[in-house]
Amino acid sequence: MGEPAVPDADTREQLLAVLGEFVGTCGAGSLLMPPVAPGTAAFPEPWARTPAGVRLLLRRLLWHAGIDREVVLDDQRTAGAPPTERKPTTRVELVEVHRDAAHFTLGFIGTDDVAGTLAHEVGTLHAAMHRPDDHDPYRTAKPPTVTVDPDLDPQRGGVATVYLGLGVLAANAAYQQYTRPGRFNGGYVPHEYDVVRAGELPMSALAFLLAVQAIVRGEEAPPKGLSPPQRDEVAEWMKALAAQRAQLCERLGVPIGVASAPRPDVIVFEDVEPVAEAVPRRVAFRWQTNRGGVGLFAGAVAGVGIAFALSRGMAPFIAIGGATAGHVIGRRVRTPRCSACASVVPPSATSCRKCGALLRGEIAHLSERLEAEERLEEESPERL
Repeated sequence: MGEPAVPDADTREQLLAVLGEFVGTCGAGSLLMPPVAPGTAAFPEPWARTPAGVRLLLRRLLWHAGIDREVVLDDQRTAGAPPTERKPTTRVELVEVHRDAAHFTLGFIGTDDVAGTLAHEVGTLHAAMHRPDDHDPYRTAKPPTVTVDPDLDPQRGGVATVYLGLGVLAANAAYQQYTRPGRFNGGYVPHEYDVVRAGELPMSALAFLLAVQAIVRGEEAPPKGLSPPQRDEVAEWMKALAAQRAQLCERLGVPIGVASAPRPDVIVFEDVEPVAEAVPRRVAFRWQTNRGGVGLFAGAVAGVGIAFALSRGMAPFIAIGGATAGHVIGRRVRTPRCSACASVVPPSATSCRKCGALLRGEIAHLSERLEAEERLEEESPERL
């Protein structure tokens, strides 16, 4: 049968050449192990969209890849998501590799495929540590600090994800589809589609490499954990390459007939740091309002009812009189509210039961809130 159109023959040859370099440098063991599948079996540690969560996830990915490095994460996040993106994506970048540590920078944590995005950076780490002979920084007795080469390492890192067993994660992240409700157009709410891509290597290239890995391992079906588009492309390539196992093994330097080793059992790290961040409680004030508006409405309704019972001709005057009396009485009923959410709170409350804000005093008008916060910060800044 024919082969899929992409990647083309020249690109496939380049991909196989890089994969063969990794096998020749580090052996075929990693390539012959089954790829890591997404899920709690491979990632048993807790997850949270925090720097600690990202650091722990990177640590687990390095463990899967067999890379012994401490994770150093420089948090450079701004206040919010990039305003130009409809679907803000996770931004983590490998910067340097030291003898004992890998240094990453964190720009943003999105709701996309975080594990797959980080898998690409782990692949970049392996590629930076094992560059071609004329680029290899580890040929000296004392390895220097390795700085990522953006023109060389990220694309080779995409190939490295497959070699390290992280190819399924990387392929899923290389092409992500998301749907969400759009804006109401007067008749219905249309769906909006977002496509997110992580890494420098296209999904089709990773699908080809995953198919090569599966054929070399003697598999008859795509690896577990692939998303539907990725699984379909890998399956097509496996059909096209089914009769080429011997040639692929020879091309990559993988001995034919060598049994693939299982992955080591995943055990939860004993020294897991808390990944959740304490959310600071908001500061608010007891905003002193009254029931004047309620009294006005109640008095008007009562006045109309009395007028219908006594004299309809006097209805307007009685209604106005009732509304006025109700308003005056209602203004005397003091009703403290939370300045953060306007919920009614008890007069002596120290926190709002609805929004959880800490109530730090009283204000007469809502417009005084900012001034009161500034005054409180000047008096005791640690309380804010």
